[in-house]
Amino acid sequence: MNKPRYKRPAAIDLGDLHLSIVRGPNAEGRWYWRARDADRATVWTGWATRDEAAREGAAVLAKPRPQSTATFQTGAASTMGEVLSAWWSVIEGDTALRSSTKRGYLSRLLQLRRHLGHVPVSGMNRAALQGYLTKRMEEGAALRTIRGELISLRHAWRIGVERELIPNRPLPTLTLRIDPKVYVANHRTPTPDEVTRALAELPSELALTVQLLVATGARVGEVIGLRRDDLDRARGTLRLDGKTGPRDFPVTEGLLSLIGDRLDGTDAPVLYFDVKEPRSLVRVQLLRACNRAGVPEFTPHGLRRMAVDRMARAGVEPSVAASITGHNPNVMLKHYRAVSDEDLCLAAQQADLGWFARVLSPARENT
Repeated sequence: MNKPRYKRPAAIDLGDLHLSIVRGPNAEGRWYWRARDADRATVWTGWATRDEAAREGAAVLAKPRPQSTATFQTGAASTMGEVLSAWWSVIEGDTALRSSTKRGYLSRLLQLRRHLGHVPVSGMNRAALQGYLTKRMEEGAALRTIRGELISLRHAWRIGVERELIPNRPLPTLTLRIDPKVYVANHRTPTPDEVTRALAELPSELALTVQLLVATGARVGEVIGLRRDDLDRARGTLRLDGKTGPRDFPVTEGLLSLIGDRLDGTDAPVLYFDVKEPRSLVRVQLLRACNRAGVPEFTPHGLRRMAVDRMARAGVEPSVAASITGHNPNVMLKHYRAVSDEDLCLAAQQADLGWFARVLSPARENT
């Protein structure tokens, strides 16, 4: 079976503009590029080939550069609170970042400022970082969350050095190792029966959301972001748009039976949530529904794994399945395919791994 292979393109330098790959490729072979100017501010992001990214970079350079909303005063910062404020000015003034991304950075800022804002710049050493780690763990923060906060802290430190707010010295490194016995990520793939039982414990709109996740194998953000005009009736496809870019999902009768009455061609959302963070709501309510139904917990992403697993067991070619779910084929096979004991036994039988023993048996009998 031939699998598409895409060689990672080299970065592009256009004067003061640097374009590099953030992630990818997607099913179309495009990579997600990010362009940064001399101040390390992001001025463009998007899915593109290398040639397309170069053209986008040239277009950025041709545009008049807007005045930055961030203001800095060159001079020594005495506390980490001042360094963090300078970093937040860069984040807040970055027009290429989504509002949801900025909210995530703001959450990190609040934690960093609360514990480290008063710390003198000269006192930022390994002991200070270890103290931050200890306090956050005592508060119940996950190691993955703390790791993200420390990444933002390093970014803030780099901004401080570049703006000459702090001395040009490296921030100590604190390695975080996640103990699998303490922190267990829920990568469980549910069974159809477990999903059915959990659905019965959910209110109608949340139940519909879960049904859409099952029917499409999409990411929860893609389903929540569905609009009523995303249906192309002529082609029989539904446009899903997520972190790997837009893709067309083939509409099935089951999918139309779920939301056909809502696809009226307007730009209104398909699903309605009276909360600011519907993704968190879906995840929390699904876990609670699992507990009420008495089934092992699974997450919205577990439904995506289930869709991949069902396509693999049905013999769908990996490249086709990856196009449907918006995956890289290798990533999909490595992280999403659930291998059971039955799969292992069947593979051994299909490959006839015992052939060598049969070949040797006559030789032993003749001796």
